[in-house]
Amino acid sequence: MFYSIQPIEAREDYKAMLAAIGRLSHLFSDSETPYLPYRAHENIFARYFDVENNARHDNSADAINTQLGIGIGLKTWVGGDNQKVAEFGRLRPKYAGLDGLELVKEIAHYRNERIRMTKNMHGLNSLLYHVVKRCPGEMSIYEKSFDPINIEAIKLLPGRGRANSVYFHDGKHTYNFSKSKNTLYMLFDNMSLLDSFDVSIAEDPYDIVFTGSDVQFAVASTKRSPASEQLCLRLYSTKRNGEKFIPDQSGLNQWHGFRRSYKHNPDGSRTLLKTTPRNVNEIYIPYPKEDRDRGTFFPPREVPFDLVLPDKKVLTAKLTQADSKAIMSNPNGALGKWLLRDVFELPEGTKVTYDILRTLNVDSVIFTKLSDSRYSIDFAALGTYESFYHLEDIEALT
Repeated sequence: MFYSIQPIEAREDYKAMLAAIGRLSHLFSDSETPYLPYRAHENIFARYFDVENNARHDNSADAINTQLGIGIGLKTWVGGDNQKVAEFGRLRPKYAGLDGLELVKEIAHYRNERIRMTKNMHGLNSLLYHVVKRCPGEMSIYEKSFDPINIEAIKLLPGRGRANSVYFHDGKHTYNFSKSKNTLYMLFDNMSLLDSFDVSIAEDPYDIVFTGSDVQFAVASTKRSPASEQLCLRLYSTKRNGEKFIPDQSGLNQWHGFRRSYKHNPDGSRTLLKTTPRNVNEIYIPYPKEDRDRGTFFPPREVPFDLVLPDKKVLTAKLTQADSKAIMSNPNGALGKWLLRDVFELPEGTKVTYDILRTLNVDSVIFTKLSDSRYSIDFAALGTYESFYHLEDIEALT
């Protein structure tokens, strides 16, 4: 459990802030059940506990404690305990023709790959769910294990659900997959109740906000600091018809190409002397012209900078190639070793395809400028590049 080992003062402040937000519920509805916007919950959790807010990176962990190696999925709801845990709409063409056991095993595989990716990327040992359930006049705090699906133990639960929904159990948790919504749900039963507290909903929240009460301060204190300077880059290329792909010998597959040595002739021509295989971990992140034209972001070509990975390891990187069109680590294989072997867990010699990225739900990266010589990198979900720059996402429309 995570909540139980937090300092008492931090837990009390966390509950007080949740109650303060809940007190303003009638700004949003007439219900006597307190309202809690999920973004506010994420920010409050990160403010009072020793975690990094990871919720906007759209992977399995909304909050991360690197010291303990724990990733936390944050949930809040009203009513039934059968709750959404993952969506797979972009993978629909891969499972559209499947049914029954074959279907849920495929979905379980996708679910497990995303969990594995999150743990490897951030150097986590375990995941858990932290839940705030809301009932009339109160909130309750629970935690529940966050496990991969045991594919070998899956058993269908016939007679449950509707035609487009398949229920199954893996020996530990009950799930159902809705084909119409492309969504996986899990039954949050047998949770551990850790805490509960009353929430007094204000009859006139407008009066509270305008009179400058402690609730107004509470709302203001959940605001995030101004966004840092950021740049989003794609890990893929696109064909003229909009199809996304990973080139065979560049970008994440640069290792699959060859290094060429030339002799420069007096007349200005070149003679190829030899070709040698590249390091099996050699990759680069493409930095195409349309993104370079967004403005100066990185140091000039060949000037090194620190690159902080999601697991807080630091590599040295720089812009390379003609026109600074590639971002590469130094040594060349360091970034690829971390990404291809440690995070993706691909065997040497396995080419990266867009299908692999699609399964892992990652196809772009976000760089954050921490200083003129230090940057962080986070891997982002499918469609992030398009939403980041307000572009049409052809794949999402198909």
